[in-house]
Amino acid sequence: MFTDREQKLINWLHQVKIATMRHLRHQFQISHMTVVRALKKFGYYASYNHNAAYYVLEDVPEFDDWGLWTYRNVGFSRHGNLPQTIIAVVEKASAGLTVRELEERLQSKVGNLVSRLVGEGRLQRERLVGRQVVYLASALEASSAQLQERRQQLQEEAAWGKPELPSGCSATEVIEVLRAIILTRDDNADRLARRFHTGGRRITAGQVRRILDHYGLKKKRRL
Repeated sequence: MFTDREQKLINWLHQVKIATMRHLRHQFQISHMTVVRALKKFGYYASYNHNAAYYVLEDVPEFDDWGLWTYRNVGFSRHGNLPQTIIAVVEKASAGLTVRELEERLQSKVGNLVSRLVGEGRLQRERLVGRQVVYLASALEASSAQLQERRQQLQEEAAWGKPELPSGCSATEVIEVLRAIILTRDDNADRLARRFHTGGRRITAGQVRRILDHYGLKKKRRL
């Protein structure tokens, strides 16, 4: 059961989507502990960036396939804080992720943090040809599969003459998306992403959209 003050806070936070502790306290002239009690009763997420300063009620975020949701440059993750999120995202990536790929996906600087996670044994790091460093899952079987996939991608990119690829997309993923578009004659990013997910390929709707935009494949709609 919520007190009247707690219920007002919950209703207001639903309207504004996200807020800091300072904002919540000032809006209702209540203590830190009163805010914490209300949030815990309902359920909430703290942002993984901006020093975890922002809060959102648990039924508000519309998480993507990676478990991420961004609102006004504030990122939230179903996995928890930034270290937990980095680990979960790296483990989900079929070919691991470089620092640049992680930073593009999370919109946060993570270079020092991933090095620390490697030192703690929570991630693995592999240096590849061309001084590229890829971060992998800590589990040996999973990291081996990721490393094999990354090396295959690099070979395909070399065979293509290192073309300019859409941000955050490998040559393999570009080929899979283009092939699906040709076979299905469908350019809807969400539908294509669901099709890949059903088929066991981890290609997100965001990646599909970047590929469509990069190659100018989005159909023009009649007004």
